[in-house]
Amino acid sequence: MSTLTKDTWKIIKFNQKNAFVFELLFRLVTTTLYLLLLNKGLLFALRMAGYSYLTAGNIGYFLAKPWTVLMIVVMSVIGILILMLETGCLLTLYEGAFYSRKLKVGEILTGGFFKLAHEIRRKNWRLGLLILADYGLVNLYLIYRMLTHVKPLNFVISEILNKPVGKVSVALFVVLLLAVVIPGIYAIHACMVEQKNFRDGYFRSLWLLRHRILKVVILLTVYYAAAVIGLWLVYAFCVLIAAVGVTLFTDNSLALAILPAACGRIELVLIFLTSMFLAVGNWGALSVQYFGFTSSFAKRSKSSDYSGSKYGDRRLAVLFMAVAAAFSLFSFYGVVRNGSAITTDLLSVIQITAHRGSSKAAPENTMAAMARAVDDLADFVEIDVQETKDGVVVLGHDISLKRVSGINRVISSYTFEELQQLDVGKWFSADYEGERIPSLEEVMVFCKGRININIEIKDLGSGSELPDKVRELIEKYQMKEQCVVTSVRLSYLSRIKEMDPDIRTGYIISAAYGDYYSSDSIDFISLRSSFVSERLVEAAHKKGKAVHAWTVNNKSEMERMKMLGVDNIITDYPVLAREIVYREAATETLLEYLRLVLK
Repeated sequence: MSTLTKDTWKIIKFNQKNAFVFELLFRLVTTTLYLLLLNKGLLFALRMAGYSYLTAGNIGYFLAKPWTVLMIVVMSVIGILILMLETGCLLTLYEGAFYSRKLKVGEILTGGFFKLAHEIRRKNWRLGLLILADYGLVNLYLIYRMLTHVKPLNFVISEILNKPVGKVSVALFVVLLLAVVIPGIYAIHACMVEQKNFRDGYFRSLWLLRHRILKVVILLTVYYAAAVIGLWLVYAFCVLIAAVGVTLFTDNSLALAILPAACGRIELVLIFLTSMFLAVGNWGALSVQYFGFTSSFAKRSKSSDYSGSKYGDRRLAVLFMAVAAAFSLFSFYGVVRNGSAITTDLLSVIQITAHRGSSKAAPENTMAAMARAVDDLADFVEIDVQETKDGVVVLGHDISLKRVSGINRVISSYTFEELQQLDVGKWFSADYEGERIPSLEEVMVFCKGRININIEIKDLGSGSELPDKVRELIEKYQMKEQCVVTSVRLSYLSRIKEMDPDIRTGYIISAAYGDYYSSDSIDFISLRSSFVSERLVEAAHKKGKAVHAWTVNNKSEMERMKMLGVDNIITDYPVLAREIVYREAATETLLEYLRLVLK
């Protein structure tokens, strides 16, 4: 066992620089591309299914829809092809290392493409399924950890694992994976290196394992356990460092709000890196075993040489790395700037909306309130918009300005230039004297890439052009993924949906009567929290509608909304809401949270 471990380390170390540079670039590019395609596919399937959101209540119906099945099949095929390409690249790398050849990044990629093309030409689809099963088994723990971050699968998985039948089913699934993968553990090498067909490759693997299966299984189990323990230790270290940083450099009131969110981000990054290292280590260990067990093949064979191919040219490799890095950075920048359904909807537990900005810390509907909402880690900022005399869309909750400026005039009687002369901050605090009423455009420029916006269109009558102007601004600033539009007037939302179905809309209601959540003009309901019940949330979720609860300002009501599973809490206290939503049960202090996370 120690000899095999040393040989594995030696073959990995031989070309480690190019191996890890290639793997990092490959994962960055393919993961980014795959997530972009998955985002588009998910939105398309939801639209075809007639749903606005994927929830625990409608996921069963969603998965049974024909377009959903097609989307799953297409994304599965793309995923398998990516895994086959990565496997072919890593086998090319280790094949070269076995013959003491350090392959360049371009040669590694070329070898992978040739191996993939060869398997596609032979229609060796069963090999793709075996590779998928192998990756699933190797990354089983990481997949479980990843799915605990994704709505609504986290709720579904929790329900499954809480029931004896669910636990047995998961155990049987793992046993099935083992029964498929272990006997064919060297079939992938036999097909991609020796170029055998799948049936012969599988029997080749069985023959190689005939007297070694226990030794191989124990060895790979030890490697895998070491990787999981290593992941946990690194995670624990990063969490402790984050806790120290939060304690030293942030306000104590923010500590319990920041740390849970930081821990989630840390875990996702570590899952990505660990999966990458597992791929390199897994194929390295299997390659050492395979080439060691097939010494007769090694003697009569020679390493594939891709250096003569135009794809192995150094300049092309440099170009590939530059394009790959640029593509990944550009795509990541696009997600940050423009938002994504996956990052905003699926990776959030319950989203927090700062009501009129952080209106308990700064004057409502002002730029100061927007900035404070960002500082308070809110997911959304809720704003109210009206129209000035000269047609500019501006922020303002009341029709009259008396409460915030002391002048009893309506907003629509002012031009935008005249509004800029009013002080709407002094009433709140002397610290905010001189604060002005901002336009919606100013708010969008500030919020883009920083925080999502819930734009409430005030009811100005059926003939108002305000809904059209709001829609035009959302399209102008490319903020469809970062904005939702709400109103008490359903006709406003219908007009927006007719012009642009991709803009998400929410119907604001004070009381919960009737089947108001079935309308195709809305994607969610925004409801007074006192009317939110378990039955209402379940009914809305089955229709594919989200539930936003307002205005949730006390601790017990926040706890109740969390228990009911609402999708968004609108509050004047976003820090407190985030602390309650993200913390684990019975953790009132930072130390208690750390103990719970690390135990």
